[in-house]
Amino acid sequence: MNIGIVGSGDIGSTLGRLWARNGHKILFSFSHDQRKLERLAEECGNGARAATPYEAVSLSEVVLFSPPWTQIDEALKQIGRFDGETVIDTTNPFVNERMDVQEFPENTSSSEEVARKLEGANVIKAFNTLRDETLWDKSGQGLVIFYAGDDPQMKTKVAQLIEDAGFVPYDAGALHEGKKQEPGTGRYLKELTLEQARTLVAQPAEGTVHRGEVEAPQWQERSSPTNR
Repeated sequence: MNIGIVGSGDIGSTLGRLWARNGHKILFSFSHDQRKLERLAEECGNGARAATPYEAVSLSEVVLFSPPWTQIDEALKQIGRFDGETVIDTTNPFVNERMDVQEFPENTSSSEEVARKLEGANVIKAFNTLRDETLWDKSGQGLVIFYAGDDPQMKTKVAQLIEDAGFVPYDAGALHEGKKQEPGTGRYLKELTLEQARTLVAQPAEGTVHRGEVEAPQWQERSSPTNR
């Protein structure tokens, strides 16, 4: 699968490397350092390359949207437009270097605000709760990645990419539910197994699968990531 990365910082570059070693072709874009994009592509191989944000979106089946919150509008200017692409939104609403967080009314969320800006995209919120070093070091160790969105077909595609990165997908519900994985919530920066996630989310009795989540034994059979 072609995956475009718009925002090749800590999260974008880490996920790009994890997906590349699972056979995906990565297009890295939106960095102040063009040579960094080229180095990432060289490291990943498998046809990976540095690209413009426009190319990263137009040439990919799935886009990882991971610019800093304050640079979202600039990234969108360079993309141009979306045309039905699946977009994984990893952004968190940090408004400055002190990590102050923009707050939203109860009837909306950072995920929904991003989706309004990404007109024409099918937005799924995921990969915003764990640090990049956790994603790299703990890939393949059974940790959960929450994902939230409104399109069941697109969510299935994202769940597979969560598995391909070495994690267990946990369907948190509609895009508005992404509010529950923003900074300051009980899901943020929590390294959770499937059972721990079920407990945190107050799941029904054991054995009930939460929407699109993948049972741990099934995931373990299909995943064989290696350590760095």
